[in-house]
Amino acid sequence: MLPSTVGAKERSKVNARWKTYENPNSGTQFTGLNRRFQTIFIDVDAIFRCHVVAILLIIFSFALPDPAAAAQSRNAASSAAHTNRGVKYARDKQYDRAIAEFTKAIQLEPDDPKNYENRAMAYRLSGKREQALSDLSKLIEFRPKDAETYAAKGQIEVEQGKFDAAIKDLNRAIEFDPKITNARRYRGYAFLSKQQWDKAAQDYSAVIEKSPNDLHAYEQRGYAYRNLNKYDQAVADLTKVIQAQPKNAEAYRQRGLTYRLMKNYTKAADDFRKVLQLKPNDADAKSRLKYVEQELQWQFPTPPPTKQTKAHRQKQKSATSTPSQAR
Repeated sequence: MLPSTVGAKERSKVNARWKTYENPNSGTQFTGLNRRFQTIFIDVDAIFRCHVVAILLIIFSFALPDPAAAAQSRNAASSAAHTNRGVKYARDKQYDRAIAEFTKAIQLEPDDPKNYENRAMAYRLSGKREQALSDLSKLIEFRPKDAETYAAKGQIEVEQGKFDAAIKDLNRAIEFDPKITNARRYRGYAFLSKQQWDKAAQDYSAVIEKSPNDLHAYEQRGYAYRNLNKYDQAVADLTKVIQAQPKNAEAYRQRGLTYRLMKNYTKAADDFRKVLQLKPNDADAKSRLKYVEQELQWQFPTPPPTKQTKAHRQKQKSATSTPSQAR
């Protein structure tokens, strides 16, 4: 089971991460060109008339904005407007329109990392994973030691099944921030997919240490423990999940499989029956229940009839026969 792909919970968290542009002095959106001088006061009477023209020319040369700086300032203001519109569209889940606005902002200010981050999130939420990876790779050029960026890249790679690449990026995320729990959760899933059971169990244990109520981590660690032949630990983890989620059919199935490996066919059968109560048409549970019931028959076969049993059956048969049949 993939760990928390982009769903309602993650979308609500992402909404708080969109990067907007604001004027730090006023608290309002960045508005554009700052003029160096608003008013100029000149005491003309204190200056020789012959120098007035020269002095005024010098003053106005400083007052006029540099054309290149003015163009850059206009671009920043326009880019900010596109960014803020993009954030608004993204929060309204209009991801294509958001992407278009972030793209315009990038075209105006290609060296501003905020818009690559915003566009990467919009691409991911709209299911365009390759484009999201491209923007995250660009973002890493700006922020080569940013754990969150490596973690986001690794998560997308897990969703794509690129487990080697994912492990590499998630390793970097954990290297730069050992407390980044989500990176361990996704890396644990990548290790499970590569059947590196011990590493997977270690990552999920780290997740559980930080988040003791993370039932998904218990379920995944239980699966890893089962494959490490640590059956008691697997049963303990899966039982914890079942106690908290009594309608979790998958947890019953995984515990039933563990009991089967422990040759505890009675408990295995009980768990597979529970799966069928929750999912009556589950073909896998039906097949596994049939198997363990056969194992139970082999384990506890019906004893052969004794001489006393045969005589008792004959007596019962005679007692139920009709008079004509008895003769």
